[in-house]
This record gives sequence, C-alpha cells and structure tokens, in this order.
Amino acid sequence: MQVKTEVRIRTFSAILKNKGNPLQLVEAGIFYFDRPAESVIYADNKPIDTVDLKFGYNSVNIGIPPSEKPKKVKISIKTGDLSFEKAVMIKPVRKWTVDLIQHAHTDIGYTRSQTEILAEHLRYIDYALDYCDLTDDYPENAKFRWTCEASWAVDEYLKCRPEAQVKRLVKRIKEGRIEVTGMYFNFDEIPDEQILAASIAAVANIKKLGVPVELAMQNDVNGIGWCFSEFFPEMGIKYLNMGTHGHRALISFDKPTLFWWESPSGKRTLTFRAEHYMTGNTVLEIHTGDFDKFKVNLFNYLASLELKDYKYNEIAIQHSGYMTDNSPPSTTASDIIKKWNEVFEWPKITTSLAGTFFSNMEKNYSAEFPVIRGAWPDWWTDGFGASAREVATTRKASASLSANLSGLSMAALSGMKLPEQMDEKIKLALEALLFYTEHTTGYSESVREPFSLPTMEQRALKESYAWEANRRNAGIGEETMGLLQTLFQREKDPVFVVFNTLNWVRSGVTTVYIDHQIVPRGMTAGIFDKEGNRLPVQALNHRSDGTYWSIYISDIPAFGFKKYSIRPVENISDEISDKTTTVLENKWYKMVADLKKGALNSITDKDSGLELIDAKAKYQLGEFILEQLANREQMEGKKLNDFKRLPLDTIWFDSQISGEIWNSIKFYGESVTAEGPRGFTIEYRLYNQEKRIEVACSIIKKSITDPESFYIAFPFDVKDGKHFIEVPGGIIQPDKDQIPGSSNDWYTIQGFSAVRNATSQIVFSCNEMPLIQPGNINTGRYAYTVSSRPTHLFSWPMNNYWTTNFNADQRGGHAWSYFITSSQDVSNDFATQFGWGNKIPFLTRIIPGGGTAQNKDSDSFIKGWPAGTVLVSSVPEDDGASLKMHVRETAGKITVFEPVNSRTGKPFKVIRTDSNGISLEKQTSDLKPFESAFFKLTIQ
Repeated sequence: MQVKTEVRIRTFSAILKNKGNPLQLVEAGIFYFDRPAESVIYADNKPIDTVDLKFGYNSVNIGIPPSEKPKKVKISIKTGDLSFEKAVMIKPVRKWTVDLIQHAHTDIGYTRSQTEILAEHLRYIDYALDYCDLTDDYPENAKFRWTCEASWAVDEYLKCRPEAQVKRLVKRIKEGRIEVTGMYFNFDEIPDEQILAASIAAVANIKKLGVPVELAMQNDVNGIGWCFSEFFPEMGIKYLNMGTHGHRALISFDKPTLFWWESPSGKRTLTFRAEHYMTGNTVLEIHTGDFDKFKVNLFNYLASLELKDYKYNEIAIQHSGYMTDNSPPSTTASDIIKKWNEVFEWPKITTSLAGTFFSNMEKNYSAEFPVIRGAWPDWWTDGFGASAREVATTRKASASLSANLSGLSMAALSGMKLPEQMDEKIKLALEALLFYTEHTTGYSESVREPFSLPTMEQRALKESYAWEANRRNAGIGEETMGLLQTLFQREKDPVFVVFNTLNWVRSGVTTVYIDHQIVPRGMTAGIFDKEGNRLPVQALNHRSDGTYWSIYISDIPAFGFKKYSIRPVENISDEISDKTTTVLENKWYKMVADLKKGALNSITDKDSGLELIDAKAKYQLGEFILEQLANREQMEGKKLNDFKRLPLDTIWFDSQISGEIWNSIKFYGESVTAEGPRGFTIEYRLYNQEKRIEVACSIIKKSITDPESFYIAFPFDVKDGKHFIEVPGGIIQPDKDQIPGSSNDWYTIQGFSAVRNATSQIVFSCNEMPLIQPGNINTGRYAYTVSSRPTHLFSWPMNNYWTTNFNADQRGGHAWSYFITSSQDVSNDFATQFGWGNKIPFLTRIIPGGGTAQNKDSDSFIKGWPAGTVLVSSVPEDDGASLKMHVRETAGKITVFEPVNSRTGKPFKVIRTDSNGISLEKQTSDLKPFESAFFKLTIQ
C-alpha cells in the first residue's frame, strides 16, 4: 500500500509576536513521505514563508495577519510533486489570559505513609522558597509562584522553622509569590460544625505575622460544609476555590463557574467551581516540559471552553509540579511560560496565585456573577461507610467533646480555675478529630491490595486518629467532672448529678456506671428527685465492681444541672419473655412486628391517628437489605446494573423485654455478611416516659473484600411530605436547598433527618451511622437533579464500593441506634431539639454519701437563652475569664443573644467575634434567620 502525503490545516485563537509584527497562528500538519525538500507556503496566493520539509510529520506554524472579523483565507503549500490548497476560516482572536496556579494537593497519606507525607509538605514550602529565589530573574509572569493548599502545613511550618526561614516565607507572601489559604485540610461531611469551625483556627496564627488570608481552597472533594459560607466572610476570607473531582461523582455546573455562594443567613463568598485540581497536568501535561505538547493541549482546552460558552477571557487552571497528589513543587511551568511569552502575544499565560485570579475577576465582573444559596453536599462521604466503627467513634467523641467543653464553661462560670494546659489538651483532641475527618482514608491501592503493607500501615494510622480523639476527649471529660463535682458537698445519701449542656430544658436517657459500693449487686439503683419520686432505671450489664444503668431523667434545666439522691431498693429486674409477640403499645404508639422479617409493618401514632409506615412499600421498617455487586466498575461508570439485594438468611424472634424505661422486641438474624450465629441483632424499643422509638442494631461483620453494602429500611408515610436534613451549618430540603449537581443520592446527617408536611412530621436521628438515602435506594442513580421523592428513608451503615483510598473490608462488632419520633409540631426547632438531644450526651457524676450537706437541687449557669437557637459549642478561654460560644438560629426568625449570668443575675458583656474569637468591627447581638454566630462572653 502506497503511503500518501497529507496536509491538515488548523486555525488557533493565538497571536504570534513575530518580532513586533503580530501574526495569527495557523498550523499546517504535513505528513510528507519523500526526499527532503523546500516548500513554499502561500496565503491568498501570496508567498508568506518557506520551510524545509523532512520525511515524516512536519508541524509548520503559518502566520496570517490578524483579522477583526471572520474571513476566509486560501492556504497553499507547494513543493516538488506536492501541491495542496485549502480555504480556512480565520476568526478574530479571543484574547485569553490564563492563570496557572501551582499547588500540592494535600492527602494525608494515599501516595505514601502519613508519617512521610506530613513532613513532606513542610519540605515543599522550603523548596517553594528556593524556587522563588531561582526564578527572581525571570520575567514577572514566569516567576515561580506557589499556593499553599492547606493551612495545616503553614501553621506547622511557623512552629518549627528557624526565624530566618519564617521571615523568608512572610516576605514572599507579602510580595505575592506565595499564598496561604484558609482550609486546614480538605474535608468531606463526616465532621460536624464544631470540628469544621476548629479547622480554621490556624488562620488566626498565620494572620499574626501580618500576612493576609483571603482565600479558602478545597480540592479533590466535590462539596464542602455549608457552615463555611457562614464562617468565611466574618474572617475576611472573601474567596473559595473548589477544585472538584468527578471520580464517582457528578460535578456542579457544565463549565468552570464563578458565583456568589450564599450562606443560610445571606452572607456571600465569591466562589469558583474550578476544573479538576490537576487539569494543568492531566489535560495540559505542563509537568512534562514538552512545549509543543503543552501548546496543542492548551489550545484544545481553550477551544473546549468556547464550545461550552464560557463567557470570560480569563481562566485559572490548577496544576502540581508532577502528576501526583502530594507533589513537590517544580519550576518546569515557569520555564514553559517563559518560552510561551517569548513566542505568543495571545493567549497570555502567567504563573499566578488563586487569590489574584479572584481579585481580578471580582474587580471586573462582580455584578455579573449569579447568587446561589444552597448547601454543597459531596458525593465522596459514602466512602466513610467503609470505616463504620471509626466514624461512629469519631462522631461520638465530637459530640461528647462538645458536652465536656460546655461543662468546662460551667466550671469557669462558677469561678473555678481550669486545669493546667487545658487549652492545649482541647487543641490536641480537636486536632485528632481533624486528622480523622480529613478526606483521605488510606493508601491509593487500598482496595486492589487490601492486605498489603502500605494498606495496613495507612489504615492503622488513620484509625488511630479516631481512637486518639476518643482517648483525649475522655481525659478532658474526667477533668471536667473533677471540677464540677466540687460544686457539691457530700450529703447523707449518695448523689447523682446530671448536667445538661444544651440551651433548652431537656429530658432523656443517660447511661451511668455505678459502683457496687453505692448500689450493691442484686439491688436496683433507686434514683430519687427532691419530691421523692423514683426515676425509671434499667440495668444493662454487670461487672464484678459495678453495673451499667440506664436512667430516665426529666426536665434538666437549660445549660444547667439537676441533683438526685441514690438509695438502693430491692431488685426490680426487667421482665424477659421468649413468648412470641408481635405488638408493643404505650400511650403514644402501637407497633406491630412481622415475625418473618424481623421488621415493623405498622406504627400508629395515637395522638394524630396517623400510620407512620407505608403499607405499600417494598421493605418494612427495620428490614435488613444486603446488596452485592458483581463488580465495582459499574459504580465507576456512575451506574448500578449488575447487583443482588438479599434479606437476612434467617431471622427469629428472641424475646420481649418489659422494663421501666422501655419495652422492646428483639430479633436475631444471620447473613452471609455477618459472623454467625446471631450475627445481626435488631431490637425495637418503645419508651414509656416520652414519645420516642429506638431501633438498636448490632452486627458482627465478616471480613469481605468483594463489593457489598447493606441498608436498613425506614419506609415512612407522610402524605405530600418532603424530606429535610440537617447538614453542617443548617437545614436543607434535598434538591431544593443545594447546589445543582451536588450529592443527592446520599447525604450525611448532622443531627437529624425529617419528613414533614403542613400538619405533621417524623424525625429520625442516628449519630453513629450518618449516611442516609432519602426516598429510595439511590445507589448508582447519579441524577443531576431530582424532582420528587417518596417519604421513605434508607440508612446506609456500611459499604466498600470504592476502588481506591477507602477500606476494602470491615470486620468485627458494630453497634448503633436509630431514634424516631413524630409530632404535629412541624418546626425546625422540634426536629433540632430531638436530634441534638439524642446526639449530645448528658454529663453525670456519682458523689458518695456519708456527709451532712444539703446542696441545691437544680439551677442554670446561664439564663435568657433565645428561643429557636442551638448552642453548637461553648469553650472557655484558657484563663477562665471568658467563654467563646458558637450559636446557630434554627427557627428562621431574627433573635437577640442576651444571655444572663445566673451567678450574678446580670447580663454578660457580649462581644461578637469570628470563629477564632477575633472581635468584629461591626458589633451586634442580633442573630439573623438561620445565622451561625460566635460570641465572647466575659465572666463578671
């Protein structure tokens, strides 16, 4: 077969400098298969260039005088036997400016062990400083520049580097060569508001050096906590760069998009949904140093933006020094840009900082950007379903830490000196929570090589952060109670004291370990209020030295305490019967169980007369659904078309329990995913003192690396009902109150999920297993928008569907509980108080008897709490002289924060601050509807 010479002509939106005589670029790709020869190139029959053709492919840049309007130009190429002619359309050149932003994507682990990577990110700053020095003599637009993606590395750098090196860094920041951003790490939605507020504490340390922090950058993760839109503006963070990743996820918007991201209360942050955070590598291949390859790739990319109707002539493209996460910096881009700007007049390319791009765009186009109000839930939090035990531990530790810090606030309000280095202990507990909830779970090959050395090492290190957070919180908790117990002198009888750290009067169940010295084995813990009424109790399990007791407590004052006396009484044990029963009933509910499925097929709300379970649903309430995939690739392709869903293999009624706090029906089941016998347990508890149902589950998980997951069904029935979910920072109606394209198949609940209509609502709460799918089992759907959903809800406790980073298996015992209530009160307040009441534990202390004192029965440390608010956290300053409070308005009304010190009877001096406790220029005690706000309360 004879190989023929071929010519391909392509026009580019580019102007060659051409020694001061600008020409528009047209490229001729000539496939020439003959002896070397000279070729003449013509434009509209006028010779414009002569080139030497070599055997093979020849790329020839043809310069055409620029045109201000579209026109056709005839290009001719002639040499020997070759004669080629083609008319091409020359369009006016679009005068692009491309900002190339170099950074290292911060994965704590993934590419290498966490112990290596953490140190490497400090070294990268050293190198970035050196590369600034090495390119000082480059043209301004080619000088090395570096954006520090995560503030953690900068914060640590300031602590450990010599003063001279820190001064080098500050100098380069101030001159615009290095940029510091506000995000501590990149976060999914496992962390709650308290943790995310703590994540931006490093910003205050960095600002002390007199350097600005005006930009936050979240990369890889395709969403971000809505609370940040409340935090950033008051901190002076004006911009948010989102370098989102579309792996197993949809990406919001069809092109890079600038918009004003509006918070629940109406604050705004200029936000850029950028391209993938390494587009400069994956698309432009800038790291290769191949100028010709980069040139073609860039022109192709800019052309793709034009096809997508990207309206601006400025674009920012992120890249790393090498095509890897945790990449060291490199000067290769500077060299390419230097050469580019010697050749081309347009497009103009520059090394840049992300903040520079934002400030230019804001200056020129601010009024054009749309305003979008909504949460930005991310698609990747589903991966944390592969770490269920540590997720549960972390979330319980965070909730418990919130209670303990409020307990320390109570101690400070009582005039107590806080323990030594308490501020540092709190920081270390929060740091452990931050390190666990950071988006990287493990090794890049964790699923393909589930038991390899790097997988096991990174998994162990990641899990250690959860247990460290738990351990550190427990220590803080004991120091807290060690202070609070001194408020009570020994009375004749032992005393049980309960502290409510939330800002409303609260009732509920607490679990307490009571030594047998105080309540002997074989006796019942008699807990009596001041009127002599005995509280309902149930023994959970016994040890040689003591017993765990569940105690139902009522009406604990807001941010206050209540005291009870302990007098052991004759043993009152639960009535346990193995007689088969299907009905549980109290004054609020009637529940009917299906013995064949171990699930509930009916719950009747006696107050409203409504049936809470959809009788037509495929699954009953509490039903276990095992899902097995034939392969993981289908999820990579954003679909689910080869799978099985299976019930429990066997299930049987175990017992009915009648106790003072709850009556329950317990079932055991077996499944191929659980270790038998009795690998799965589900118990339906109907509370006797309040309108609440608990569904307590446990599983002994079998180690399985094949792709699988399971769901627990909650097919609620609320006519014309809508779903509502509390996410970090606010309450959303899925699909309506979120950025289009953000995760809508599954969500991560912070405190509660609810289904409601105009007259009733059902509220659902689960702190340990936060992943839910509203409406249906949505796995694999990946719909950009959803118009309607049934009021069903599916909990998604575990899955191992990822192909990288997350765990390939889970094993051993797991336990968790769901809490459900229903009401004709359809307010956010009702749902919030139910959800947070189940999430935040009471603080308790047993104080031995044998004394003569008579302590106060109950009190509040702070009064005057505004209705329709939730106290997210209260942290005492290290000197104990003031408190930093984080409060969120939930009712959608303007309210005023004017708390009163119960000790003095006087209002606190209240100062409005940012999340780091820095006073705001504009002082107000008003809370806007749905606003998150921080206040400093001076203890007088």
